[in-house]
Amino acid sequence: MPFCWILLICLSMRFLPKLLKLKKRWRGMRMFLYSVGYTAFKLYFKLAYKFKINGQNNIPENGPFVVMANHITLFDPPIVACSLERRKTVHFMAKQELFKNPLFGYILKKVGAFPVKRGRADKGAIRKAFNILENRGVLGIFPEGSRQKPGKLGRAKSGSVMIPIKMKVPILPMSIKIEKREITVSIGKLFELDKYYNRKVPRNELKEAGDIIMEKINQQLLLS
Repeated sequence: MPFCWILLICLSMRFLPKLLKLKKRWRGMRMFLYSVGYTAFKLYFKLAYKFKINGQNNIPENGPFVVMANHITLFDPPIVACSLERRKTVHFMAKQELFKNPLFGYILKKVGAFPVKRGRADKGAIRKAFNILENRGVLGIFPEGSRQKPGKLGRAKSGSVMIPIKMKVPILPMSIKIEKREITVSIGKLFELDKYYNRKVPRNELKEAGDIIMEKINQQLLLS
């Protein structure tokens, strides 16, 4: 018996460093899954489409900032992510319905996405968005809130407009255009809605700020 205990202790000491490293790896699972997904989607886009990215020099070195793009397909989140550098993890706000599938919902959470309830103010999702930006992260938002027909732009939802205003962070406008076997992404220069900072913003001014966002996206759409 003493020999068994000595053997067990020796084995524990031998493998403890590896177990601790494994724990750290599990902590980094989200980054690992994001990296795998990034690589897989980028390879797919390059093989299946002519994938063009314009304006990559406008991508800031560090966060915090909010990426805002038009929304036309389910592939838009990976298209946005693949248009940025791999080291910039984009945390997307995604409709709650996508998380109902346990497996798909688990994967979405692991790659940094989080659910938002549509049709009403979701305080939990807003707090999560604030936390990401407070930690100098990158937040991904499709301000229209739902997919639109190609070439058409909807209105920006007030909730998506309020986040960069409240957090006083810049917005990186991006347009996505898909035609036949070609994907064109155009990235504009950072801009801020600083005229609305540090005050209560009435509904009509939120609408005005939303129009500014959509116009910035439209400018990129016209260039692509």
